Amino acid sequence: MTAFSKIRGAVAVAALTLCAGAAAQAPMPRLVGEYDLLSSTTVPPSTWGYSKARVSIRQLDDHHLLILLACEWKREPKAVCGDYFYAQWRDDGLYLQDMNTFAMRLYFDPASRKLTIISRGADAKQSVRHEVFGTTTAPLVDPALLRRMKREQSHADSKENRRVFGPYTQWDYQENRIEFQRQDWTAP
Repeated sequence: MTAFSKIRGAVAVAALTLCAGAAAQAPMPRLVGEYDLLSSTTVPPSTWGYSKARVSIRQLDDHHLLILLACEWKREPKAVCGDYFYAQWRDDGLYLQDMNTFAMRLYFDPASRKLTIISRGADAKQSVRHEVFGTTTAPLVDPALLRRMKREQSHADSKENRRVFGPYTQWDYQENRIEFQRQDWTAP
C-alpha cells in the first residue's frame, strides 16, 4: 500500500466519521405550528396580562425558527402588542436571540404541546407574567390579532432591520435557551 493510498483511506474514514456524527445529531424539536392563548396570569395580580394572543412558530432553515407573537393587553386593548424572536438549534439546545430576551423564559412541553412564556415586568409592582399557549389548527380570524401578526411578520422581514442588525444567521444565541419539560421532546 502506497503512502498516497494510506492518506486517501484516512481521509475517507474521517469523512465517514463526520457524516455519521452529523447524522447522529438530535433533530430540531417540533415546535412549528400555531398556538392560541390558554391563560395569562400575573404575580402579584394585575391587568398587565393578555386578553387574547396567538403565537406562530415557523421554520426558516435547518437551524432557525421564527417566533411571532400577536396579542391584546387586558389593560389597553388598542395599544401595540406583539413581538418576534428568532431561535437557533444547536447540539446543546434551542436558543433565543440575545436581543431583547433577557426578561423572558420559554418552556415547551412536547407531550401536551403547550408553550409557556414567563416575562418579568417593568411595571410598578414588578410583576411576573405567565402565559400558556396550546396548539391549534384553527385559522387566525380575529381582525386585531391578524393585523398584529402581519405587522410582526413585516418587522421580521424588514430590510432596514437586516441592514442594522445583520441577518439572523449571524446573531448571537447564547444567553436564553428554550427549556423542554420532558425528555421525549422529539415526539410529535
